[in-house]
Amino acid sequence: MGVIESVGADVHSLRPGQRVAVFPAPGSWADFIVVPAGLAVPVPVEVSDETAALMLVNPLTLLMLHRAVDDALRGSKGPVLQTAAGSSIGRLISMAAVRHDLQLINLVRSASGAQRMRLLHPTLPVIATCDDDWQEQVRHLTGGHGAEVVLDCVGGAMTQDLAELLADGGTLISYGQLGAGTTALEELALVQRALTVRGVTVLHWMNRTPEERAQDIAFALGLARSSPDLFEVAADYDLANFKAAIEHARRPGKSGTVLLTSPRATGPEHGAAR
Repeated sequence: MGVIESVGADVHSLRPGQRVAVFPAPGSWADFIVVPAGLAVPVPVEVSDETAALMLVNPLTLLMLHRAVDDALRGSKGPVLQTAAGSSIGRLISMAAVRHDLQLINLVRSASGAQRMRLLHPTLPVIATCDDDWQEQVRHLTGGHGAEVVLDCVGGAMTQDLAELLADGGTLISYGQLGAGTTALEELALVQRALTVRGVTVLHWMNRTPEERAQDIAFALGLARSSPDLFEVAADYDLANFKAAIEHARRPGKSGTVLLTSPRATGPEHGAAR
């Protein structure tokens, strides 16, 4: 998010000095950027800068994943297994699962992370992958049949373990690669067990119609207003101190999103919307 410095001659819905959130906006980790006015969303006065920085990309990612899960479940309620449940997106998914009565099983890395998730969502089972028997715990919770869907942003060497926890005919939805290592495609029993692997990215959100995008943005604004606690910030760093920000973002056990901030510069030569 940022503050508009100037607008093009044909822009009448935005004004200099107005706070806006923008997505997508390549190159936005900078002091100044130029973006199409149609992608700049005015930030409500009651929404903080920190929440505004996350209020588009996170809820829009949630909506993309929710649609992918619905497609994979084909009317079923699960069970769905998600990795990195303590992340910003993971917490949003847990919130949606509670609201939509989805049978969600949360995976986190540590026992302390599992305890935090239990406090946030007492009705959702949480398993720490540091436990030697974490896979057996998942199988027990799914009645031995496996998960209908695995929602994964870890990937890497963990992919094979997750695929083995799918029910026959299940779907693994990948939307990130936080983990180390690799898994060869041949190691997954795709053919024998009729498994599906699907990639999902919020970068395809622009493929939706203008009407659909407007509905999605209205959802994001509503969430930012009603539930700012879902947009947790771990820390913010000056743009010049980006190396420390990256180090913090990679820190094990980090809770929330690390933000980069830049002091507002002035000058009519720096357009923010047009």
